[in-house]
Amino acid sequence: MIHIPVLRWGEPYKSMEVDKVAHFITGEPLAEVSRANGGLIERDMRQAKRAREVLREIPVRDLIGMVKKAADLYVEAELPLGDGTQTPDQFVRMQSATTGLPEHMCRFNMKKNHFVLNEMDRMLDALTRGLDLDILTRGYGVEQRGVPVSYQAQSPVLGLVLPSNSPGVHTLWLPIIPLQIGLVLKPGPQEPWTPFRMTQAFIQAGVPKQAIAIYPGLGDVGAAVLNSWSAQSHFWRHGHG
Repeated sequence: MIHIPVLRWGEPYKSMEVDKVAHFITGEPLAEVSRANGGLIERDMRQAKRAREVLREIPVRDLIGMVKKAADLYVEAELPLGDGTQTPDQFVRMQSATTGLPEHMCRFNMKKNHFVLNEMDRMLDALTRGLDLDILTRGYGVEQRGVPVSYQAQSPVLGLVLPSNSPGVHTLWLPIIPLQIGLVLKPGPQEPWTPFRMTQAFIQAGVPKQAIAIYPGLGDVGAAVLNSWSAQSHFWRHGHG
């Protein structure tokens, strides 16, 4: 049985406590996942600013190129997963088996994620209304209409609690890395597959592994992720620089 570890800023960590990811009908265990805890997350959040720092060392245009490369890796490549690897077909079968989503819908969601990643330059252009993305790195600049603007990150990372029952919503967090903000993810107990596969696609495409942390677990872990992220955001706004 494959073991999926906690990912602490790109570094795998095998905890003593594990949860089983089971088939949605038979209850058969299909994988085991290390369980994070609040203390671990709180300690790791002390290093959150490094996630943004390593991303700011890479021009936004280069990060966009990396996520475009990651798009193809996500749908085509055999990628690392815990102490093993996973092909696209294995990903689809596992996601279907643990969530109950039909396999054709799993493949459809893969295509949807691929589209968002592959069109990331257009996505960001639409989200920012044509803003020069270098302004996000510098923190200030002038819009196309000649108006001075200032943008300041409210947190070095974005914390997210992800669902088990709707894998298609992952498109919502895919633009975060190109915006030079790190990711802290708590995957759904029955759907760890997309966050881990997407992370490995990012890393294989050149995105610094230190920019992403994944903390599997139950509801208490989700609360710890949000509490730690909220505290980090507060510090970043009021205590950074």
